[in-house]
Amino acid sequence: MPSSIQSALHASGIQAARSEQLWWLMFWVCASVFFLVMTALAIAITRGRSGASFGTPNRTISRSISIATALSIISLLGLLLADAMTGRALASLASPGALGIRITGYQWWWSVEYLDSDPSLSVTTANEIHLPVGRPIYLMLKAADVIHSFWAPPLHGKTDLIPGRENVMWLRADSPGIYRGQCAEYCGVQHAHMAVTVIAESPEQFDQWVRPQDMVGVRP
Repeated sequence: MPSSIQSALHASGIQAARSEQLWWLMFWVCASVFFLVMTALAIAITRGRSGASFGTPNRTISRSISIATALSIISLLGLLLADAMTGRALASLASPGALGIRITGYQWWWSVEYLDSDPSLSVTTANEIHLPVGRPIYLMLKAADVIHSFWAPPLHGKTDLIPGRENVMWLRADSPGIYRGQCAEYCGVQHAHMAVTVIAESPEQFDQWVRPQDMVGVRP
């Protein structure tokens, strides 16, 4: 079996790609600001050591401060807008043909239940999730004991599992692969070993995996 992938910068699904785009946008904006600040600092240090005069007119200083303040406000508002748009996009995958999966976090393993309108046809696995490529997935997340956090970086961001409450996550795998997920919230002494393997495969391969387990007509 090929090695699994665990990287938020290796998007293999539409939701993870949106998060990755936001990450790169914030990275380049912050890197540009850092570069400009360090350049200004270097100029100030160089002029100070050379004994150069800092007799800059007050009007010029005021103008520079105003421009820097305006650029900072515009950058922050731009990042805020991008963050809000990404948040809305992450919740826009709802589809009546989605595959419903209930994931329950335990200390220290994952229960994965594929849902069917006929309870006798539901199938439960542990620490392994099979997903058909290209099909929207509706995950229902809950915790059986303490707070956990489900995170499969190439497919989506983190979502907490809270006792007594069910959270939801929409995702879609766009390319086949084996991805490593994990609990991203410290939940006890075996927290580091609470991993889950996500296998994204073609719809035909998914059906071949489902059929031997006597599960048909998977739907939410």
